[in-house]
Amino acid sequence: MNTALKIPPRDQIGHDTPLRLDIAAIVAFPDGTMTARGLRREYRRGRLVIERVAGKDYTTLAHIERMRTLCHLADKA
Repeated sequence: MNTALKIPPRDQIGHDTPLRLDIAAIVAFPDGTMTARGLRREYRRGRLVIERVAGKDYTTLAHIERMRTLCHLADKA
């Protein structure tokens, strides 16, 4: 993980604030278990919306919440 990342204070990040994937992973998964690479994998699987602006990938906390809902495992019968 790049320690030089400029992570905005949580109170400045809205539900629809565009975040670079590495920042979004840190904010949405503060335990460090998700990375930008993992978020890109979820995009390829069709579960995460990514916006590409000027060659840079962004997502929002709202998109990550939707992805997490899509990743819910069904209860065993």
